[in-house]
Amino acid sequence: MPPDESPTVEDAYDRLSTTYDEQEDDPYCADLEFPATTELVPDVEGKRVLDAGCGSGRYAEWLIERGADVVAVDQSSEMLGEARDRVGGRAEIHRVDLEESLAFADDGEFDGIVSGLTLHYVEAWRRAFGEFARILGPEGFLVFSTHHPLDVYEAFDAKNYFETERERMTWSVDGEPVEVPFYRRPFGEVVNPLVEAGFRLDELVEPKPRDTFEEKQPESYEKRLTHPTFLCVRASKSE
Repeated sequence: MPPDESPTVEDAYDRLSTTYDEQEDDPYCADLEFPATTELVPDVEGKRVLDAGCGSGRYAEWLIERGADVVAVDQSSEMLGEARDRVGGRAEIHRVDLEESLAFADDGEFDGIVSGLTLHYVEAWRRAFGEFARILGPEGFLVFSTHHPLDVYEAFDAKNYFETERERMTWSVDGEPVEVPFYRRPFGEVVNPLVEAGFRLDELVEPKPRDTFEEKQPESYEKRLTHPTFLCVRASKSE
């Protein structure tokens, strides 16, 4: 049986907000996903960049430090509060559901979009990518990271790889479980919606952990050297 329709991602991250910064030091973030994703981001100095799904503001802060004019959005009010505390008045911040239209943004307003470990919470990628294409200017870039389709297919013992299905992870806050829903999808449903929205695929990375990962979690390090965990993508808006 599929999981029920509760909890929502918004509810889950409102609960996770007070301890979420601890995740930044986790080797899966600090020594695997984050460095691989940021390496795909081109020069952003003087460019207007959207942090789509900003969470507590890690990517927003990174972009600001490199000279970008940043707009950061997220669905969770509590996470947005953490982001505001982190970046202060250095970024424009909005509460936005990426499943909906990005009504706050004009056509062609942005030079780039960065979305770190957010899109697996979104079911309708064709709509999301369509909106990303609309608000990007000519040759605007999109960099995003997400769960690797093979990893979540195996981890959740899915019956049909080719289906896009709702699953849920269990995290914890102060020892209490927090159910976090997300969507797993096949590889084709990562790439095809991107191309259909008018993007050119520039680079696709299946990152391996850095050496610093081994110092923190040696047993997981050995597995992640031979087994994919995340997918990091850079694309450009086609003419």
